[in-house]
Amino acid sequence: MFENIKAKILFGKLLSRPDINKAYKMVGPEDSWYATIKKVHDSLAEIQKLPHEYIQIMSHDGLMLQGVYYPCENARGTVITVHGFGSHAEREWAFPGLFYRSLGFNVLIPYQRAHGPSEGKKITFGALEHRDMMNWVDKVNEMSPDGAIIIHGLSMGGGIVLHLADKDMKNVKCLISDAPTSSIESFFQNVSREVFKSGGDKVAECAIANFNKENGVDIRDFNGVYIAKNCKYPLFLSAGSMEKLENLFENIKENNPCETEIVILEGCNHGNGMYKQTEVYGGAIKKFVEKSLGGRI
Repeated sequence: MFENIKAKILFGKLLSRPDINKAYKMVGPEDSWYATIKKVHDSLAEIQKLPHEYIQIMSHDGLMLQGVYYPCENARGTVITVHGFGSHAEREWAFPGLFYRSLGFNVLIPYQRAHGPSEGKKITFGALEHRDMMNWVDKVNEMSPDGAIIIHGLSMGGGIVLHLADKDMKNVKCLISDAPTSSIESFFQNVSREVFKSGGDKVAECAIANFNKENGVDIRDFNGVYIAKNCKYPLFLSAGSMEKLENLFENIKENNPCETEIVILEGCNHGNGMYKQTEVYGGAIKKFVEKSLGGRI
């Protein structure tokens, strides 16, 4: 009984709509993340000067979701971005968005359910968001019926990308997963153990049961290593060396019948590889995308 109460309190708060303005908030020069955060804000100011429009879709469960679309003249295709847990989508994707624009791609930056201007009260860590992303793919196909699509996610967004790996999606040519969370079940377990120590497993069991019932899912289905067994797309996996995701990536690669590229960015932490190792990161992605699309870009 008490474990169920603890689970509802902990995850009721954790999965509620966040204040995205806290994400990538500007810090002082003395902060170790200053250089990265400054690039985030400078890039946002730069990309917002480009022509763009706000587009919407309706989720399968009736939520109006919003994204920002940056068209590129004579585009080679469209990159759909997938932001992380509690993140400000435009801040997170302005810097890589400018990179993809420089390669000649349209860029679509959706806000996940329960984030920013998109409707919804609860985050589901990919269990429902992956279906929303499939709807965004359909939207892009409506706008550009013959255009190539790349899906690139970071953190929770990287996990959502893994959850898409076995889905049939028209015109999707490759998936890019940066610093992904690979298992929703592990997310519940790790958070519960961190907060409640030895009693964490029982709290996690209650939280998972509640989550499954509320969302009509079984989170055991959302495991990137298992999903990779039926992957339909070339897959790019990247992370900072400080994240220690090499074993996870190798497990995914062993299971994936499609090509898997792994890039570990030395000296980088969660999500800052694209800022600290820009040339290495950008060069690897460009090469991977070129191969996936079957030609130079």
